[in-house]
Formats: sequence, C-alpha cells, structure tokens
Amino acid sequence: MISSSQTSMSSTTSSIAASTSAASTSAASASAANAAAMAAAAQEAYFEERQERNVEILVDYAASLSALIGVFILAHCLRFIFVRSGWSRSRNPILLPFIATTRIARKIFVRNLPGFTSVGHAVVVTIYAALNILFSFYRIDYSKPTDLCSRFGWMATGNMVLVVFLALKNTPLAILTAYSYERLNVLHRIAGYTTMVYAILHSSIYCSYFIKNGLISILHEEVVTAGIVLGFSLLFSVGAATILRRFNYELFYIIHVVLFMVIVVALGLHRPSFEPDKGLYATVFLGALWFSDRLIRFCRLVYNSFNNEAYIHALPDGGTRIVLKKPLLRARPGKHCYVWLPKIRTFETHPFTIVASSPMELIVNTYSGFTRDLHKYALKNPGATLKVSVEGPYGTDPDPLDFDKVVLVAGGSGATYTFGIAADMLERMGENSKQQIDFIWAVKGQDNLTWFSEHINNLRTHFHASKVALKVHVTRLTPTPPTNRNDSTARTSASSSDLGPSALEKGPGVSAISAAPSSAATPYQSDKDEKHAEGHVEMPSSAPSLVDLPVKHGRPDTETEIRTAIQSLSSDQRVLIAACGPEVLTKVVRDVTASCISVNGPAVEVHCEQFGW
Repeated sequence: MISSSQTSMSSTTSSIAASTSAASTSAASASAANAAAMAAAAQEAYFEERQERNVEILVDYAASLSALIGVFILAHCLRFIFVRSGWSRSRNPILLPFIATTRIARKIFVRNLPGFTSVGHAVVVTIYAALNILFSFYRIDYSKPTDLCSRFGWMATGNMVLVVFLALKNTPLAILTAYSYERLNVLHRIAGYTTMVYAILHSSIYCSYFIKNGLISILHEEVVTAGIVLGFSLLFSVGAATILRRFNYELFYIIHVVLFMVIVVALGLHRPSFEPDKGLYATVFLGALWFSDRLIRFCRLVYNSFNNEAYIHALPDGGTRIVLKKPLLRARPGKHCYVWLPKIRTFETHPFTIVASSPMELIVNTYSGFTRDLHKYALKNPGATLKVSVEGPYGTDPDPLDFDKVVLVAGGSGATYTFGIAADMLERMGENSKQQIDFIWAVKGQDNLTWFSEHINNLRTHFHASKVALKVHVTRLTPTPPTNRNDSTARTSASSSDLGPSALEKGPGVSAISAAPSSAATPYQSDKDEKHAEGHVEMPSSAPSLVDLPVKHGRPDTETEIRTAIQSLSSDQRVLIAACGPEVLTKVVRDVTASCISVNGPAVEVHCEQFGW
C-alpha cells in the first residue's frame, strides 16, 4: 500500500513538472515570437522612415539643381534685356557697377581650364559635385549598415533622370538659357559618370552585406536580378562612352541607345511599384522624356522627307557638298541639323552645319563611317540625287547683328560655321548698317578653298563687301592638277611646300592665287536660260574660280588679330568673337578674348563651336 501510494505520488509530481516545463516552453516561445514580431515591426518602421527620408532628400536635390538652372535662366534674361535695351553699351554711373561686375566675372569664367571647357564650366561641375556629396551624406543613420547604401541607390536614380534631361535634343534649356544640347553634352557625360559611381557603390555595399550576413539567397530575387542587369548595363554604357566613342562613334551610338532601353526596363523592374517606394515615378518620367524627344524628332524627319531630295557632289581633298531641294523651317546659316540619307545609312542620322539656307546647303568633311561612304558615293555618282530628310535646326548662337564688329575664326572645315554666320549676317544687314566682319580662316591646302568658292566670292562681291576683312591662310601648299575650264589654259598652284615654324618666324607671305574650279554646284548658281519645275534646285557643272584671292602663307596670328579687333572699338561698342575648329584653336580664342575683357573697354562676347559631339 505504501509503495503504491509513493508510486502514485511520484507520477503526479512528474506530471506537474512536465506541465510546468511545457508551460515555461510555451511562454518562452510566445515571448520569442513577440520579440520577433516587434523586431520585424521595428524593421518595417525603419524601412518606411528611410524611404520617406530618401524621397525627401531626392526632392531637395532636384530643387537644388532646379535653382542652379534658375540662376542661368535669370542671367540669360538679364543679359537679353541689357542687350536689347542698349544698356550694355551705356556708361551710366548707375549701371556701371553692374557692368563692371559682370565683365570681371566673364573675364574669369571664359578662360580655358585644363580638363574643362572653361573656368565657368569647372565652377558648374564643382557645384554639381558638392550637391551630390551633400545630399549623399545628409541625414544618414550610420548605425544602420545599409542606410548609406540605400541613399546611393536613390542618388543614382535621381542622376539618371538628369542624364536623360541633359541629352534631350529638344531641350527647353536652349530657349531658357541659350545652351543647346551640344553645349550640354559634356555635363551629360559627367552626370553619366556620377550615376555609374553611385551604382557601383550601391551594388557593392549591398552584396558585401548580404554575403557577410549569410543572405546570399536574396541575390536571386527578381528585383535584385533586375538591379544586377541594370548595373552591368550602366557599366557597359559608360565604358562604351569612354572608349568606343573615340574610335567608332556610330557603333558607340547604337550600343548606347540599346543599353539605355535596357536600363529603363531594368530600373522599372528593380523598383516596380509607385507606392510605397515611389521609384517607378522616376523610371516613368525619364522614359517619357526620352520617348517624347524621339517622337518629336521622328515626326520632323517624316514631315521633311515629303518631296525632298539631296543633290550631292564630291569636292577636292575629301569634301562633299549636299544641297537640299526643300528648305528646313527656321533654318539659319551657322546652325546645324541632322541629315538622313537612307541610301547611305538606312537607320542613322548625322549632324552637319548649315552653310546656306536658300537653298539649304551643307558641306561635309570626310572622316570615317558615314562621311567616308557618302564621299565615295559622290565620287562614283557625281551630281546624284538621293532621297533625304533633315531634322532640326539646332544651335544657340549670339545674334551677330547685336554687335558692332564680329570676328570669325575658323580652322579647316570649321569654316562651315563661320561662312554660315557671315552669310546670315550679310543677308540681314540693312543698307545703312555699320557692322564690320573680320573673317580669319586657316586651311591646310589650296584645294580646300574650292569647297567654299562661291561663299568666298559672295563675301568679296556683296553690297557690304567693304565691311568684310577676309583673311585666308594656307598652311601647306600642294600642287593642283591642271584643270581645263571652258577650253582655256589650265591654271596651277604654286610649287609644293610645307611651311614649318622657320618659315612662319620670317612672317607670312602673301600671294594672289586662282583656285582650281570645283566640280560641285553651289546654292548661288542657276541657269536663267532654262525653265525648271517648281522646287527644283539647279546643279551646274562647276563653281567659279577664286580669281586673285589674296592668300597668306602660314598660320594666322590669331592672338594679334583678336586683340587688334577688340582694341579698335570704343567703350560704348560691342564685339563678338566666334570660332569653330579643333580644340587647340578654341582654347587660344577663349584665353585671348578673356584677357581682352575690361571694364573700360568695349563689351566682348565669345562663342566657340568645337569639332565632335
């Protein structure tokens, strides 16, 4: 009995102990579950707070960039008012402090700076970099290992929108700030590099965090996979812009456009919702910007293709002249447009400067790719007529009629720009206009002169020819084969010589030459004895020769020419220095012009067009 009772009591005690243990285990599990739920809730609250903070920072960053753009808009408006009202010429004591301040600023900002277009450009890039640094590290919770990483991702997204905005051909900044897309292209590239840096930082820090904490499985999620595709697309796109762009621009451009479309899709999949992260808004916005710009350009190409033809002729030494049957709306010499010649390239358009607008004429130098194939076709098919369309015009140049003197400096085929500016200026000058033009052009050989034979003769025979100082420099004289023109005696050039520095030190020689006639037609020629259908552009067999054109042998003293032109004006006058050519030329023009800007001198403005896009 006692033994049975003890056994029963022992069993009861064991049951109670087991029940107590189970209750303790259950309570511990409940406590752990509550702790996990609280941790998950805290993490979710942190993610929401971080999300809101990053959105606010990105909005502030966009507002700061908008304010920077607003400064340029305000400066452009004030400059426009001062020029149109004549205040820029005024010596009014009230306006003098403002005029002095702006001139001192321009004297500093216009100068060339190694690695940048100018000091002003370097200042803008510095401000842009400072804003990125500020908003990258402002309001960061450094106790959270992924807080900074998330910010880098948001900054990459914001800068991607800026990259697309700066690449727009039909940018509103061309109207609001007088900076057309080609002048914004360098900022477009800098913003692209910045986006790439942010993307690398964002992906590498996140990958390191996931691997360190045993969360490699996250890398297989769809949104992360899309992010990986996005990162590599950015890397390849920037790599193509850095390397391939220099060697094969056409291939680079195709890769660039294809990769951009991949980037937009991958970005949308990486941040696939409007709420709560709002990342999809940025994707839709930048995609809409790019698509609307492409749509505008496509519609223009379609419209300008109707009843339009191009007459092409090969020029000596690798040039090609294109004359269009149909004019381009708002086209003015000196601006540029994109040309589509499906016979040469079916799916490509290429930018060229407008030399004349009535009829519209383009002169193209031969490099590689499209221009090489175009010149070959023109050689094999002289006077050929091709289907064509154009899109544009683009370019923001100061109005030359706002200045008392315009100094045009060109190197080689950069004369397409300066001849265009000169032609536009002469066409719009009134009978009593007093504006003066100094036209300085340096070319390697005599054959290059025939590219612009009609334009040169126009400058020399125009009603305002007395106001044009034409200075042509041939740096290398090569023999020109005899050309029989109207069965007359052939004219040949001087003996071949390459003028080196020793010859230039002795001073440039001057001779009168007669350039060999060009086989290309020009927009000024017509055959009045024949009637043609409406809209037809006559293409004669040859262009007039440059009879007794004074040519200086050797490179021009650009610095002296610019200084002399500026010093010849009084303090109440304005002068424009416009240049187009290789980088070494535009650097000299910028630096010399900047050194000539003074408070007590004439108002000086410089505008440089540079080879390349």
